Amino acid sequence: MLVGCCLAGPARAEPLTPVGGVVFRPSPDQDLAQLSTLVAQRLPALQQASLEVDLASAEVRQSRLLENPTADFAVGTIPVGQTNPRDLASPYANVPNYGVGLSYRFLIGKRGPRQERATALEGAAQATRETLIRRATVELVGRLGDLALATLRADGARALLDDAKRSVELARARLASSFGTPLDVDRLEIEAQRVDQVVLRNEAAASEALSSCSSILGSPCVGFTDRNQARAFLIRWVDRAEAITQIAVEQRSDIRALDELRRAASAEQRLARAMAVPDPTVRVGYLHDRFVVSGNQQNSLNVAVAVPLPIFDRGQAMQQAAVSKAARLSSQRQLQIDAARARIPALRRTLEIQRSRGRAIETQMLPRARGVLRDLETAATNRLVPLHDVIQARRTVNDLMMDESDSLEAAFGAALELMLQLPGAQDSVGPREAAK
Repeated sequence: MLVGCCLAGPARAEPLTPVGGVVFRPSPDQDLAQLSTLVAQRLPALQQASLEVDLASAEVRQSRLLENPTADFAVGTIPVGQTNPRDLASPYANVPNYGVGLSYRFLIGKRGPRQERATALEGAAQATRETLIRRATVELVGRLGDLALATLRADGARALLDDAKRSVELARARLASSFGTPLDVDRLEIEAQRVDQVVLRNEAAASEALSSCSSILGSPCVGFTDRNQARAFLIRWVDRAEAITQIAVEQRSDIRALDELRRAASAEQRLARAMAVPDPTVRVGYLHDRFVVSGNQQNSLNVAVAVPLPIFDRGQAMQQAAVSKAARLSSQRQLQIDAARARIPALRRTLEIQRSRGRAIETQMLPRARGVLRDLETAATNRLVPLHDVIQARRTVNDLMMDESDSLEAAFGAALELMLQLPGAQDSVGPREAAK
């Protein structure tokens, strides 16, 4: 015969008190915009994406700057050996010439494409950052949903555990009066321990969800205050997903990032074609010649133009790369749009089916199963039915509770996926009455 002291199960760990940092408390009233702001402030992994935006912004500024001119200084006709004419006084002062010059390269057809490319890459970096924030926010909501589901399941299992303990006490009383059998007590104790394991499993799931939440936000997270708040959180997000109207998938931030990258590739093509046009370098110089005894002009100006000859490298490799890049980005963009459009109707259907299934379990099946359980417990107390029937009825209630939470979990998962597939998801809608 099993020992009755084991029914209580392992001792529960006391919740940890956060040592420092801002504590995050989930609430059904928090919408996508509020959580996105929080994620943008707290997500450690966002720093790299923010750096990419800063670097792209600096590149835009760089593309708008003019090239620096080049200054040069030269000393020429330095006498070596005998001068001509011979015996020239102070040859190092009267023979050399001194020149200074200023050169500048004029870019032809290249500044515009470079600026457009830099601007497009900045837009792509910003859109990529928005995508990361949105995905991290939806992931945060998903972890909070796991926490809410674990809270609901653990709370329901605790209620069943209390009933199971009462049944054990009843079986013991019946055994003491020689009406029951030791086998009945053993079976009820095993059933109580099984329910206690369900409670522990869901408490562990809640702890894991809190850990994931803390990892995303970089700060401590706490659980829901009660099962009603946890249930309201899940239903509120499912309601938000159902309220999403059909919006063009092209407006999604990851699609916009691909559009900007395609624009950058197009600018690269124009820049590559412009490489075939040589950029002239103009130099203006001044020459001071001390060798006037030979009839040289003492002060003079000179203008020179240097033009590179694009014989071998005319930007053909760069253009090939840009064309390939644009084609691949276009293909990737269309494939992502097609995949989203294919998934959205299925997600909406899943959402509809799971909501209908959950309502049927909650409003019809669970109330009847709980009523049967109460009647059987009363009958067992009056020794009208065997305790085995109570065990079976309690398992039926537990299975229905799990089915309801599974349905809510599936609807919640479809809702989050729908928010990822469609841009501009409604961040706040009027809450429906959450079933208690």
